[in-house]
Amino acid sequence: MKTQLIFILLQVADVATTMVALQMGGAEKNALIVQMMGLGALQGLLFSKLIVLGIGTGAVLMGKHLIFRWANGVFAGIVAWNLTVIVRLALQARVG
Repeated sequence: MKTQLIFILLQVADVATTMVALQMGGAEKNALIVQMMGLGALQGLLFSKLIVLGIGTGAVLMGKHLIFRWANGVFAGIVAWNLTVIVRLALQARVG
């Protein structure tokens, strides 16, 4: 249960950090997410997270709990990357 909670929190953190980066002038690099963002930036991100959470729910129902450890590592890396982008954009704005 703890790993699933971390998974959900990482999804929220991914949306939040992506939105901050976008508002600071960053760009989404995942082509699939870019397509979903045709609905609007936030709407596309939320739609993508509904898909991810649906897959996570399927994993729980099939008893594939270990997949969350792998997914949490991936999404922690994504959130960390987003944070580095935010810092870089903030530094560029400060200098420029």
